[in-house]
Amino acid sequence: MEHALDLLDKTYNGRAWYGKNIFRSLQDVPLRKTLLRLNGSYNIVELVHHMLAWRDYLSKLLSTGESVIIPDDKNFPTIDFITDKEWQRLLERVETSQNELRNVIAVCNLKLSDKVQGKPYEVNDVLYGVMQHDVYHIGQINFLAKFLE
Repeated sequence: MEHALDLLDKTYNGRAWYGKNIFRSLQDVPLRKTLLRLNGSYNIVELVHHMLAWRDYLSKLLSTGESVIIPDDKNFPTIDFITDKEWQRLLERVETSQNELRNVIAVCNLKLSDKVQGKPYEVNDVLYGVMQHDVYHIGQINFLAKFLE
């Protein structure tokens, strides 16, 4: 699991080879851009909530072995209004999520090759998949933040 912790740290606040890490990317998004959409796309706030839903899923899986269903309103909520204080709290939730994932990974008793309950994939797939998922969506967020006005 040491490799997973290293990769989690690099993508979140380290020197990621692909560009800006998650922390810096989110810190660089001005409030005025958080709710903008590109041709009906999800907005940045919705994408952050989506990332958090899957990070929570992973945390629950690694701590209990349970595969939970993510309800639609948590997976991709529709959000059309946010205050600066709410945006800052959301960024704090991402930081908390990072710390929780680090702690859960560090003490996880599951093997990477263990099957996920009721699913055709292994813990390894979810663990690294959530990190890849974060990178995918932070790319979308960076794109939206750069090109939307």
